Amino acid sequence: MQRGNRSVPDYLHAVKALVDEIAVIDHPISDDDLTLYVLNGLGPNFQEIAAPIRTREKSLLFKESHDLLVGHESYLRHLEATTQQQVITTNYPKGRTGSQGST
Repeated sequence: MQRGNRSVPDYLHAVKALVDEIAVIDHPISDDDLTLYVLNGLGPNFQEIAAPIRTREKSLLFKESHDLLVGHESYLRHLEATTQQQVITTNYPKGRTGSQGST
């Protein structure tokens, strides 16, 4: 399952629903497998946070992963908004340059 255009909470909700359905048929998924499954479906914008999560010695619980990933998504949105604001500010004309009507 890929996140695609879904928000992280929507993506994680869909993953959790699938995991719960699989558990009903007596095939529970371990925290390690669930974490890897979630990280693999996030996409390239989450590589920065996925790498340290993958290398942890102790598995993260789903709730811990949820909190980290939602926080990272919020951080990415803040960066995007800041970058857009900087572009607008940089491109805003501050005054006219050159001479008009000089003879």
